[in-house]
Amino acid sequence: MVVATAATLVVACSVPVFRYALEHWQPDPYVAFVFYDGELSAEQRAVVESLQPESSNGVPAANVFVKTVDVATDLEQDEVLKQIWEANKSETLPWIVLHSPPKWGPPQTVWSGNLTSDNAKLLLDSPMRTTITNRLVEGESVVWVYLECGRQEEDDKAFALLTSELERLQAELELPEIEQEDLGELTIAPESLKIAFSALRLSKDNAAEGPFVEMLLGVEPDLRDAEFINQPMAFPIFGRGRALYALVGNGIAPDLIEEASQFLCGACQCTVKRENPGVDLLMHVAWDQLVEPTEAVDASLPPLAGFSGFGQTNTVEDVQINDTDTGNAEDTGTSAAEPVDEVDPVTPTPDVDPSNADTPAPNEQSNDTGEVANKKDKAETTSTEKPATNLMSQNVKLVLLLVVVSVVIATLFLMPRAS
Repeated sequence: MVVATAATLVVACSVPVFRYALEHWQPDPYVAFVFYDGELSAEQRAVVESLQPESSNGVPAANVFVKTVDVATDLEQDEVLKQIWEANKSETLPWIVLHSPPKWGPPQTVWSGNLTSDNAKLLLDSPMRTTITNRLVEGESVVWVYLECGRQEEDDKAFALLTSELERLQAELELPEIEQEDLGELTIAPESLKIAFSALRLSKDNAAEGPFVEMLLGVEPDLRDAEFINQPMAFPIFGRGRALYALVGNGIAPDLIEEASQFLCGACQCTVKRENPGVDLLMHVAWDQLVEPTEAVDASLPPLAGFSGFGQTNTVEDVQINDTDTGNAEDTGTSAAEPVDEVDPVTPTPDVDPSNADTPAPNEQSNDTGEVANKKDKAETTSTEKPATNLMSQNVKLVLLLVVVSVVIATLFLMPRAS
């Protein structure tokens, strides 16, 4: 008799987490429910179609699925749709309800609003998301988004701390050495990898970023709670638009900023996406077309189109970490109508319209509900969680121990026995 031990094998890789995620992890899909009564007009059907853009090869160009629901007939046939409608019903129809990927249990409503062309555009993309895309594709390790609390003195202090720590960490952290067997996981030469951080400052009142703000607040299940909603928040974004978690209030601290940075710049301890922390944001990006060798990434890319009509206030501040360059950068990710305060920018990068390229369909939705929430010193509390890297290291050791034990047991049972 042979005893078999079932365990999930953790596959480690020497490629840094931020780069492995950019190369390999397809974003989880959001679901946009469009509730209507009776029939959609031709104009409304066109807006629905714009919510599910396709690239030239006919596959989705954004990580979102669209489900149309006739409240007059469909609700009685589907209890789940009925519950979603009851929780988000509106007297104004058609009505969009955007659900997040099911990361923390059942999917949650991220945003809801009228079915209009402007709302469809804002759901799929925004100036800041375009800036984040450009920087990640150009090789930045992590783009931090600082979500303001609205109290200027507190925001200025916390943002200055964040950017100061990122500057220090960019100079001090080192990338892991890429092992020979992992070279096939990269589309660029290992020597092209770099540690580069930047930070974007965002106001909750920025109308052009409204849906994006709501997506950030959905990264963890309790960020909208009264205890946290009025606190400043910082989100490290990496890979294909994946937010690791939120640092909130006093959690925007040197040790926790360093912990997140070390994890994202360290070797990927587990290449299975669902076993790693993070929540994907909705992006209208053909990632597979943009993630190419360095020569192709540096090539001229088409300009961003579709946002020149959105008026914005001065609600975005941009900091890029650079040891030598100081000046005014052009890569703001905002419309021409919006002035942007910038500090220590790097060489400007061209605006990209990522939606023009081809991309494969999103992966199936993740149903992982056991992932640690990674709360980080929220509000006035002190974090007692172990660093994510330590948790993963312990998981690796545990799995290896299980494998060794199973091999020993199997060997004992297979050994010849004396009669």
